[in-house]
Amino acid sequence: MEDLRDAAHSRESRYDTSLRDEVFVTISADLGTRPRETIRLTRHMFDLDSGEVTIPAGVQKEYPVENKSPRAATLRLDPYGHFNTTRLLRMYFSELEEAGEDYLFPSRQGGHINTNSARNITERLAIEGDVCPKRTDGKPSEFEEAHPHAFRHSVANYMLADPDTRLIDVRNRLRHRSITTTERVYEHYQRR
Repeated sequence: MEDLRDAAHSRESRYDTSLRDEVFVTISADLGTRPRETIRLTRHMFDLDSGEVTIPAGVQKEYPVENKSPRAATLRLDPYGHFNTTRLLRMYFSELEEAGEDYLFPSRQGGHINTNSARNITERLAIEGDVCPKRTDGKPSEFEEAHPHAFRHSVANYMLADPDTRLIDVRNRLRHRSITTTERVYEHYQRR
């Protein structure tokens, strides 16, 4: 993660997106949000004084089953102390406020960036930071395999590296509808 965050500041670009790109990596890796959720986050969802973000139901994944929509989810920022998320967001929110933007990741055309832009940010940073994602099958990966959803898997990896973390804690952080999903996706991370 640090190599990706550093890569955000190592290039020259037509538009200064360094801080935005670092925030994108940090928020994605800290919260474990789905890319579609990450790009729709706004400043007003965050309470930096309490160190929390509340993600409304309308921003979260919609479930195809009737009456199974998610409720608003409140997540603690940086629960493991890896990212200094609150400090970074305070700097970034100042810039957004000055520009009159509410979306964390605004598009130059208005609104928020799309998921293709999120993927491009991730892939570009992976190339510039010389970071290849780890694969569970042990085979070498390519830069092009870096995608924003990989940050979600990193959250589970960080959490399960802590011996006090239970699988239900991972489920709650990632907001899976069922613990079965968490078990299926992350059984290879589980401690024996």
